[in-house]
Amino acid sequence: MLGSIRWRLVASYVLITLLTASLIGFLTLSLIRHYVRQQETARLTANAETIAHQALPLMQPVVRQADLMELAQTASFFVNARVRILDDQQRVLADSGLEGNANQLLWIAPPASLRLQSKANPSPSGPIIMSLASGQSLVVPSRSGDRFLRPEELPPGAELRIIRRIEGPWGDRIILHSLPSAELAANPVTNADDLPALPDVEDPPRSRQVILAAVGSSDHPVGHIELSSSPDFSVETLATTSRALLPAAGGATLMAAIIGLLVSRGLTAPLRGLTDAANRMSGGDLSARAPARGKGEVGQLATQFNEMADRLESSFAELAAERDALRRFIADASHELRTPITALKTFNELLQGPAGDEPSDRAEFLAESQSQINRLERITHSLLDLSRLDAGLAHLDLSIQSVNELIETTRAAFKNLAQEKGITLCIQQPVPQVRLCCDRARIESALCNLLDNAMKFTPLGGEVEIGAEESGQMLRLWVRDNGTGISSSDLPHIFERFYRGQASEIEGSGLGLAIVQSVVQAHGGRVVVESQPDQGSLFITELPLDQTWQTDENLSS
Repeated sequence: MLGSIRWRLVASYVLITLLTASLIGFLTLSLIRHYVRQQETARLTANAETIAHQALPLMQPVVRQADLMELAQTASFFVNARVRILDDQQRVLADSGLEGNANQLLWIAPPASLRLQSKANPSPSGPIIMSLASGQSLVVPSRSGDRFLRPEELPPGAELRIIRRIEGPWGDRIILHSLPSAELAANPVTNADDLPALPDVEDPPRSRQVILAAVGSSDHPVGHIELSSSPDFSVETLATTSRALLPAAGGATLMAAIIGLLVSRGLTAPLRGLTDAANRMSGGDLSARAPARGKGEVGQLATQFNEMADRLESSFAELAAERDALRRFIADASHELRTPITALKTFNELLQGPAGDEPSDRAEFLAESQSQINRLERITHSLLDLSRLDAGLAHLDLSIQSVNELIETTRAAFKNLAQEKGITLCIQQPVPQVRLCCDRARIESALCNLLDNAMKFTPLGGEVEIGAEESGQMLRLWVRDNGTGISSSDLPHIFERFYRGQASEIEGSGLGLAIVQSVVQAHGGRVVVESQPDQGSLFITELPLDQTWQTDENLSS
């Protein structure tokens, strides 16, 4: 079953679908991975250049280490990547940390009218920004760096903002906590762990890509900004795409299997019909035919098979008919030959007895023996001639003959017989005269057989006519009589060998009309008969006109 065309076709559909889905999936994932890498590179490069632009005034003319560290931590928080600031010798000036920045950022915004000052350096101070790791105390370094200002020590009007980041596979979500100084004084928050807990979200995988951007001129940079360990969004993108491709591939495979079953069913159904028909034919049922569906290769195969079956059935029918005809022929020939042989045997025995001593008896028996020998000779000669004609072995000695002369010669051979029987024998010759390319001896033999038949079945005082005429592309030679005619039951069999029908009492071998038909067919023509009982018969031989030459000029040439 699994080796059948149907299941192999289904398997090929499924296999092709799986291979196609795998190729499409591989190409899709490769393109997405490449595209995400490009976007990641572009994003990190743009961020690195922005950080480099901010770091330039902090690195010349004097390197401001604390500000660079604040920049690295702040930038790391916003770009969600590890930020390292390097000098022109690739030495690290500031590093946000191996795992990138903390997920919280402390932002202190003083009132516009207030400045935070240190004792040693009472310079104006703007917003203070610092990263805030888990468990870290909420202390704020002053600009001078010589002390820390606790939140409860903030001046009135100052605001402490804590920016918190929740990482996700598709980017970060920002949560802002604003704590005014008055609220901090009433409810002190001294530690980062005192803030509301962040949702427990698994950190996305980190990219191994490293981006360097020059600080200052690219030809003579004062340092570099290095970004690394950024979130690798391609992992989640590819995972999501893979999860989408797998059910799509499964659905496509299922559809391919269903379509394969439907297509294979339509393809194998006529093949099964063809197989059934072949099995029936091999069992002897030559009438079996395959269902011919459609105009494709299978339909053409079924049509050719049916045509072959038709030819086989026809051939077997012809063989069966020929076999039956051969059996009848052998039986009839045996019967026809047995009669003269039996007579000869009887005459021979009589001649060997007392009758042989009587001259008159001996002469009579010898005459009868000669008659039976002549009969045997006619039968055997006719049988041999028929066999050669049917097998196409008879050689036709073709020559140009005058149709009028053929008719006249045939009539002359029966002139005396017609006078003896009191039958009027007339002819009707074609005008203008016609010439025919034929085997004269065989055509004369055919016409003589027709005239002989007409004479046998025409009573005393009857009339027989022989003639010729042109009819379209054919030349018609006919013999007409007004004799006893042929019954409708005998008419389909009169050209069969040894068939004599209801007139079997009339002398004859029953081979004459069979010879007429074979001779005419050998010349490419046909014989037709029209007859009714007691009204006579009309036998017509039709020969192709392309074997005739018309006009008197051709006749005289």
